Amino acid sequence: MSGSQSMRQRARRRVAEALMVKTRERLAREKRLTDQAVAVLSAIAERDAAVTRAEQAASAAIRKMLDEGLTPADVADWCGGELNARDVSRLEKVLTAMEEG
Repeated sequence: MSGSQSMRQRARRRVAEALMVKTRERLAREKRLTDQAVAVLSAIAERDAAVTRAEQAASAAIRKMLDEGLTPADVADWCGGELNARDVSRLEKVLTAMEEG
């Protein structure tokens, strides 16, 4: 084997080693990013589920208030202005939509 061929082989080996290091680093980064994306989507799903449960509870309570003869505006007043009549009407329909769906 000539000196030129030997130098090429060493050069190829160095390049292959450098590429392996870069590939390992890239794969490790992709795994970290994938793990973080899963964490983000899991947190959002948990938040959405909590909001759904809260809106279902509010809907049930609003229904009971409406069954007492209150109007949506009355319910809003009873809730200390935290909701308006439009919010009350939307929330009241949450359980109806679930029952129909």
